[in-house]
Amino acid sequence: MAEVGISIATKVAESLVQPIIHQGQYLFCANKFLKNLENKKKQLMSTRDIVLKRVEEARRKTERVEDVVLKWLTEVQTFLEEVEKLEKQVKANNSCFEAWCPTWRRYHLCKEMVEKTKVMIEFDNKSNFKTFARLATLPGIEYSSSEGFTFFESTKLAYAQLWEALQDDGVYRIALFGLGGSGKTTLVTEVGKKAKESNLFDRVVAVTVSQIPNVRNIQGQMADMLNFKLEEETEKGRAQRLHMRLMEEKRILIIVDMGRVQFEGHRDQF
Repeated sequence: MAEVGISIATKVAESLVQPIIHQGQYLFCANKFLKNLENKKKQLMSTRDIVLKRVEEARRKTERVEDVVLKWLTEVQTFLEEVEKLEKQVKANNSCFEAWCPTWRRYHLCKEMVEKTKVMIEFDNKSNFKTFARLATLPGIEYSSSEGFTFFESTKLAYAQLWEALQDDGVYRIALFGLGGSGKTTLVTEVGKKAKESNLFDRVVAVTVSQIPNVRNIQGQMADMLNFKLEEETEKGRAQRLHMRLMEEKRILIIVDMGRVQFEGHRDQF
């Protein structure tokens, strides 16, 4: 029984002494903590600069940087500013770090240095982002310029008819006929923009067909607007892939500007 009592007493003593020793380090290892703080700060700043360069490179490639990356940068910048303030406090209380002066001020400053050093290590470890950036979606119909577009009575009527037809769930295809230069492209562009802005459609894709249609080019235009790549070699394979992608969209408006198109020797105006 005596041995059991001694064993229990020893463990209790250890549990009390260890925290005291640990807390005592804050009073007698100030220079070590300060050096660690400065080293980790330099390391984190270096990591931050690398991430900033990656962000710049991604934006040059028109990629969209992930929110988690931007959040990390903001939090790191804020935290580094806090570390700088702490360093200034340490320098302002330099006399408290003499061995003969174990003050409470010294204790709290040392403890804060240790805690901030740990946080900087955590920030550094979190800089290996699983996904850093993604290819930004092309603006689509919003990119088309229609500055200076004037509504005449005839275009007002056509605009209203187009808009009414787009809102009809029973209409799946609309054809717009007119003389060359009458403003058909500009008109459908304006309607397309309104459809996108009003959330009538989730996505609006506009493609232009050349006089002699190039199927691969048309497929490429649509893929660009939908922000994905067609890897298939044949037109049939690319068409199937494009169809699969289109089926993922709930509400999509596809505008095909055909102008004067020649099909198998026949010339028609659309």
